[in-house]
Amino acid sequence: MDDVVATGDGEVVYAATDVVVRLDHDGEVVWSHDLGAGGPRRGLSRSGLAVSSDDTLIWVYAADAMADRGDDDRLLVLDSRTGLLLGSTALESVGHGAELLTHEDGSLLVGIAQGQDGGILYVARFDDGVLTVRELIGMLDGDRVPRAFSSDGTRLLTCEYAGPDDVAVHSWPDGSVLASFAAEDLVPDELPGEEPLLEYGAGFLDDDHVFVVVKGEDDESGDDFAECAVPVVIDLVSGVSRAVGALAAPVLDHEPVALGDGTWIAVDPEPAGGVESLVRRRFRLAPSA
Repeated sequence: MDDVVATGDGEVVYAATDVVVRLDHDGEVVWSHDLGAGGPRRGLSRSGLAVSSDDTLIWVYAADAMADRGDDDRLLVLDSRTGLLLGSTALESVGHGAELLTHEDGSLLVGIAQGQDGGILYVARFDDGVLTVRELIGMLDGDRVPRAFSSDGTRLLTCEYAGPDDVAVHSWPDGSVLASFAAEDLVPDELPGEEPLLEYGAGFLDDDHVFVVVKGEDDESGDDFAECAVPVVIDLVSGVSRAVGALAAPVLDHEPVALGDGTWIAVDPEPAGGVESLVRRRFRLAPSA
């Protein structure tokens, strides 16, 4: 499975290798949309999904170029209830996957990852039956990976594409940088290593706090990849950051996800019975002195 999203009524839409499927509450197929079979030269390719803010549309990023089923990637708009194709357009990208963020104004932000060729950022709209897409350039461009919109839609959180070694808060839609935090300035004392990085899974805990995961090397092993990680919360008012969890080996397939309501979802590092489970944790402000 490449991606999965929940609709407003709690049903599920998922994207597999070459198909997008909606399931009802009983797990029965409501509709299925075929993306086309991949070719013999298929590489690493993952479809991406998002549900529109009014729950009427399913946005689909199809990594057609890497899937060897076309020269260009595609952005599709499907009717959420029926799966009917409402619009489709070619994108000037050769991506392995994409981050799709819907905005309350009906627009979609698409951040496409092209590996060593960098990223591309698009803003898309579907108005009156017409799909439009434009590439973002300038202060907010393909060098940034979009992570989350604030609850009021006025700010956007991004990470640097390479690394990443910083996280930034932008005003939206102009893209100007309101605040930026380097990974090396967020390192808790207990994290080993001298060249920390961030996980891509950053998000808004609430309007005033950003959640990130800082990772570092294991000095004793000498490995050149991240071996340990710790969740960190940044106070956007004061600029102060602090660790809010225990140091642990990162589980890259299940990065923590901030939900915007003061909580985040993480993998339990010591599950009962040895079976991985997801836990929801809440951030609480330290009591005033």
